[in-house]
Amino acid sequence: MGWLKKNPEDNFNTNDIPSSLVLTLNALDRESIIIDTGGNIVFSTEKVSMLNLVKDERLSSQELLALVRVVRRTGTSREGSFEVARGPIGESKRELQITATLISDDGLVLVIIDDEGEKQRVDAVRRDFITNISHELKTPIQALSLNADAILEVKDEPEKVVTFANKIKLQTNRLNDLVREIINLSKLQDSDPMETAQEVEISDVIKEAIDQCESPAQVRKITINTDEVEESTVFGKREQLVMAVHNLVENAINYSPEGTAVTVSTKKNDNIIEILVKDQGLGISEENIERIFERFYRVDPARSRATGGTGLGLSIVKHVVGNHGGEVKVWSALGVGSTFAIRLPIAVTKGDK
Repeated sequence: MGWLKKNPEDNFNTNDIPSSLVLTLNALDRESIIIDTGGNIVFSTEKVSMLNLVKDERLSSQELLALVRVVRRTGTSREGSFEVARGPIGESKRELQITATLISDDGLVLVIIDDEGEKQRVDAVRRDFITNISHELKTPIQALSLNADAILEVKDEPEKVVTFANKIKLQTNRLNDLVREIINLSKLQDSDPMETAQEVEISDVIKEAIDQCESPAQVRKITINTDEVEESTVFGKREQLVMAVHNLVENAINYSPEGTAVTVSTKKNDNIIEILVKDQGLGISEENIERIFERFYRVDPARSRATGGTGLGLSIVKHVVGNHGGEVKVWSALGVGSTFAIRLPIAVTKGDK
């Protein structure tokens, strides 16, 4: 296999790997890791840190370590697939396809990682989503058709024409909102934000999300307070994180009585940043809390119609946060209000201790 350590007692480092191999691995559209006999990472491509496989420059996945040991013991390549958590918290997982190969006489093993499982999951979600969409679109379309027919029947009665025209305008707005949310959710399902992740400052995300909600808050005479917003950086897509926080703040505004307040704050705990959105609204019953993140689920359909709710906002929040390796929590009491918490892992770079 050609290239060996100069001294058996020395550890490998990236400089010991042929530059041609490094260039080849960096050119692939898959991630890769080279591991020495001590379980240390000798080389890894840029996005491996996003896959939750490595901690402190060592493999943290016991399944992958076991596969590497088999390859080293037998000298033959092995393939496998297993699920890994997207982050240190939350239930969101990704399925990885792994190929491991011995590449030196000194026991170096090359691991090639393919996220094919994510593509299969997205296809399944898309099929289910299309089924739901077809049902949800029927209601406003049927309402538009009925009101248009009604206008034709009362075309010589101006007052009734205005009444039905306003109903058409209301349904058109609902349809526009629904289509916008469908497009947003479709975009989220088509790509993994961690593939193009960048460092994102949470305080900037919160500021932008609140700015987007100022107008509806003023209309409903809701005050938005910011309390103890700390500086923290996470890995991800800024626009998706803004969308998630915006949806929570907008939801709090829509389901709060006029003249009350919505409070946005943050809290750090064990390398986790929490974004908290608290309202003084009607609260959510225990049986509904388990379902509020389902697509198109509405706790109060009548109130959703009044506020223009699509039933997709909280589903989008859960999807965004899960894809960023985090989780969403909610605490609520009827007649008291609700607090939603987006919990995300704080970005850790190689230079951090």
